[in-house]
Amino acid sequence: MELATGGAVNQMSILVLNAGSSTLKYALFDDAAKTELAGGVIDWHGSDSSATFHFRTSGTEDSHTLVGSPDYRMAVNEILDRLTANGFDKPVTAVGHRIVHGGPAFNQAVLIDDRVREELEQISTLAPLHNPPALAAVEAARKVFPDAVHIAVFDTAFYSALPRREVVYPLPYQWFEEYGIRRYGFHGISHAYCAKRAAEILEREDDSNLRLIICHLGNGCSATAVRGEQPVATTMGFTPLEGLMMGTRSGSIDPGILLHLMEQHHMKRDHLDEILNRQSGLLGISGVSSDFREVEQSANAGHKRASLAIEMFATRIRSTIGAFAVTLGGIDALIFTAGIGEHSRTLRSRVCAGLQSLNVLLDEDKNQERSADSDIAQVDSTARILVIRTREEQDIAHAAQRLREESS
Repeated sequence: MELATGGAVNQMSILVLNAGSSTLKYALFDDAAKTELAGGVIDWHGSDSSATFHFRTSGTEDSHTLVGSPDYRMAVNEILDRLTANGFDKPVTAVGHRIVHGGPAFNQAVLIDDRVREELEQISTLAPLHNPPALAAVEAARKVFPDAVHIAVFDTAFYSALPRREVVYPLPYQWFEEYGIRRYGFHGISHAYCAKRAAEILEREDDSNLRLIICHLGNGCSATAVRGEQPVATTMGFTPLEGLMMGTRSGSIDPGILLHLMEQHHMKRDHLDEILNRQSGLLGISGVSSDFREVEQSANAGHKRASLAIEMFATRIRSTIGAFAVTLGGIDALIFTAGIGEHSRTLRSRVCAGLQSLNVLLDEDKNQERSADSDIAQVDSTARILVIRTREEQDIAHAAQRLREESS
């Protein structure tokens, strides 16, 4: 997406916030939610006394250090100050917030009021790495922008269309009915965007039968099988812990392991939660980092556990692609997106190395030279292999623009 030059577009209307545990990504859009005017991230990971502020507009990008105790209130205020200083001085009329888990109550974007805020607080335990910081950012933004409408856009909403067979777990059915134990799915904003963008790239005006497998690979990882922009299956489940191996999360494991650890090694719930969510995945296997770039560097230097971590990571992704190909009855396009999916040539190559039996054929030259939103498959590949730069912020802005208009 091309950014408009500061001052050239004077509508400072829709702000999108995407909160992590120690980061706040932001993007400013024009009144119609079509043009991104500015964006960036504030990162205070590992520090309680400073943060790094990244800011970009068309033709301008800079970073500086913020000194002080970083929190979401400070971050939102700093965003406002920097936008205003760069000529974006029109009022923000809508703020769109990415909320990972909507629970059973929220299957579409909603205006945030006190009741919604309380309901989201009650389900925070379902996404402990994501919902609490998002709600902290909501509180901060409501104070900084009290006259704006605030909208929650949910990662889980896309999966409200999943078939019942994919939603229900093979557990006592009463758990589904009485306790709400079900598959929710996550990264839905990203998967929905990539499905629409893939149809555009492939020039499929009628995409009702388009069969896509989308691999969202970042610190959190998920894959989704999509037919005609509707989800058919996905890897994440009741929480974002299920599915593929991730940066610090284990992904799917035998639940009997947890029972064994509780019974034989007296591990408590909080300790297991910490291990599964924050000390497993690439970090747990490699012992190096949760950052795929650092794991890859170590593997290239001969680090055996780092090499094992990458091999496990690629194998689990490839196995999921195979399973989803059967579910869909074939593949029209395999999509790589998010930080690792977009940027790691090595990972894409390793994943595709075992897909020849599906006639999904990677062109290594194109893989090395890839640009955003490009096809890196061989000419004679049955399925196209697309690298798509996910733009979750734009979809959030569109939802915020729509609800703002409906509420006015």
